[in-house]
Amino acid sequence: MLVAFQTALADLTASPALCRQVRARPELLRERYNLSDKEWRRLAGIAASRGMEANCMLYRANRLAPVALNLRRTCAALGDQLNPLISAYWESQPRTDVHFLIETERFCQFLRGRSDLPTNVRWILAEEHAVVAARLEASRDMARPGPADLGDPHLPDDRQIPSV
Repeated sequence: MLVAFQTALADLTASPALCRQVRARPELLRERYNLSDKEWRRLAGIAASRGMEANCMLYRANRLAPVALNLRRTCAALGDQLNPLISAYWESQPRTDVHFLIETERFCQFLRGRSDLPTNVRWILAEEHAVVAARLEASRDMARPGPADLGDPHLPDDRQIPSV
């Protein structure tokens, strides 16, 4: 049951709406998760605590940071539309990725799939998305093993990675 407890806690942290629902109707936790009585009481108490609001805020700030840093012009062009769009994205993609560029790429794909974006935002998004995609590919290239990592016999000995 510990896995269900951890999943429920993560879901509560990621969703202020779920926290509000559980505050209003704590039995929702029992309906959604296989919890012991002790786990259920703890989670209901956590959801009702004032600290949970701050916890949700920090979680969302961590998800917003990659988007704000990598899509500055898109965010500015969206203006007041950013809040409902980022909230809709988080609802559609509740699981985050700690890799800034992957999280930003996923948000770009979400926005590209929307038919209600103004044309000027689409142009800005296309430009910034191209930069994000190139940076993401470069980071993936750096993570792939190169010849030196694979012990290439054609490289000088000083470039070989010693075996352990």
